[in-house]
Amino acid sequence: MIESYELAVIGAGPAGMEATISAAGFGVRTVLIDNYPQPGGQYFMRIPSAFKVDYENKTETAGRKLINHVLKVPSLKILNCLVWGLFQEDNGSWLVALYGENAPKYIRAKNLILSTGSYDTPIAFPGWTLPGVVTSGGTLVLLKNQRVTPGKRALISGTGPLLFSVAAHLIEAGVEVIALCEANHILPRGIKHAFTMLKQWDRLTEGAKYMKTILGAKTPYKVGWSIVEARGHEAVEQAAIAKMDKSGRPILGTEQVFDVDLVVSGFTLTPNTGLPRMIDCEMTYQAGKGGWIPVRDADCQTSIPGVYVIGDGAGVGGAENARLEGKIAGASVAKNTGHLSPSREKQIRAEIQPGLHQQQRFGALLSDLFTPSVGLVSLLKDDTIICRCEEITLGEIKEAIRMGARSIGEVKMLTRTGMGNCQGRMCEHTVAAIIAHELAGEGVTREEVGYYSIRPPLHPLPQSFLADAVPEE
Repeated sequence: MIESYELAVIGAGPAGMEATISAAGFGVRTVLIDNYPQPGGQYFMRIPSAFKVDYENKTETAGRKLINHVLKVPSLKILNCLVWGLFQEDNGSWLVALYGENAPKYIRAKNLILSTGSYDTPIAFPGWTLPGVVTSGGTLVLLKNQRVTPGKRALISGTGPLLFSVAAHLIEAGVEVIALCEANHILPRGIKHAFTMLKQWDRLTEGAKYMKTILGAKTPYKVGWSIVEARGHEAVEQAAIAKMDKSGRPILGTEQVFDVDLVVSGFTLTPNTGLPRMIDCEMTYQAGKGGWIPVRDADCQTSIPGVYVIGDGAGVGGAENARLEGKIAGASVAKNTGHLSPSREKQIRAEIQPGLHQQQRFGALLSDLFTPSVGLVSLLKDDTIICRCEEITLGEIKEAIRMGARSIGEVKMLTRTGMGNCQGRMCEHTVAAIIAHELAGEGVTREEVGYYSIRPPLHPLPQSFLADAVPEE
């Protein structure tokens, strides 16, 4: 017997927790689903109980309170499981396919709120597949949640404020950070955002703390510089950096080489849009929001009625923006299911709007200053592996383009890029950028290149499980 709910919230990060609290608090029969053993997502990921700490910072305190709140609201929590498929039934309800040791195979929901967050944007460069090259998000998980130091001598390269957090945490863990490279030229462009930053006092305070740690360690902060190559045999041994021009291409004669055993690559975040793509939500390309994002209305509802996308999965905007969108979507579902009057829902949204507008201004700042440059594809060499799962090189992708491929789907068919375990999450950004770069002379835009099509199963699953995954009423 498949259990039915008025709402399924997929993803238990800041956005999903707030949506669950909002909807369930108004009486909506809700189920919250997440692939981690407990709510929190990446942003509010709890430290394992085996570790003891003497204090918690503001973010950890806020996360603990929100997690405790969502655990108390009257809703079913299905944790430590994957959502591998969404299937719309004839009556408009959704069959949500699950894979997990203690999870049912399916649940049924009339409405969906997808709050699947984002992931580190993978930027390919020569040597990026060497052991010792780690993303910024992965580095923070190792340091903060696993208490693992991933190296002794590190170079940090990328773009965005998250790099400061990574640098400070590495330094506090005893790692020598030889340089912190911000690839974009953020001055003088950033001056116009000064008023927006003054409204972000908590972020300024946190950033000042990180900067104090970085300055105390005498770590150079190099604006307009980026890694151009990681070198080594069995693992990273050296990192080469260079000064970048304003298009994101390295300037000849500026290269510097350092001995390192760790390279942290952090080029902002990419929205995790596998589920909305799978069910054919209308998508739009916005580079400043992380790439392809679903088209939404003021309630965060997509082109498909009853399907909402919130938080970073709808465009990178930060945890506070995600929480506010969760409240809006939860109230909207409560209204549409008859648990909340239209006038009360309108009042709730009006109360949220000023804070949401402020967070959207901060999101515009991030977009303007820290969107990765399209010129970074110039770092690649023909033998650079682009698709790690299938080991497809730049040269092979260029050959597919010479054979007539004009979209990412056509390159996929000719080369198998995006057909491995990650289902394209690690290579899509770079493959699409390569196609647009190679076909720029023909006027082909990044948007016209498109995105990988997504079909169930969203994640690799055992064949034995899929063979027995027929829904039973």
